[in-house]
Amino acid sequence: MKLEIFIKKVFTSYKKNEITFIGLGNPYRTDDGFGIALSKKLKALFSNVYSESDNLDEVILDLCNNSRRGLVIFLDTADFEGDVGDVKVIPFDEVKDVGKHFHKIPIKLYMKLLMKSKKETYIIAIKPERLDETKEPGLSEIVKGKVDYLFESLKDV
Repeated sequence: MKLEIFIKKVFTSYKKNEITFIGLGNPYRTDDGFGIALSKKLKALFSNVYSESDNLDEVILDLCNNSRRGLVIFLDTADFEGDVGDVKVIPFDEVKDVGKHFHKIPIKLYMKLLMKSKKETYIIAIKPERLDETKEPGLSEIVKGKVDYLFESLKDV
């Protein structure tokens, strides 16, 4: 799904306090830090923003124990068809359930648990340029530009 369609059809149907962002990734693997970088910026706009540095299992359990409707958006890198820097909104049914993943618990399992407690779930993913290990966190220029673009897109809603 394209970001513009997601914002018009899904995102705007929720109040700010019903939206939760969860930034995933490793900032010491260049563009894998996309989710963390975007979640840090989004904290200026939204109250429900978390990242892997928070106790993610506890955050997910709290969301599952809350039976109010809500929107949970995971922010992560993904390998999909397209060009470096492309952004894709991925709904649950398009998330591949593969054996190899880079998170303690597969995102698809988190999404399934959240959906059982009336949460609509998506991944906003970016196709990375690099995933090199680094000594200092840092995104490629194209991914850094997309973080700013996504922040502005969500700020303007």
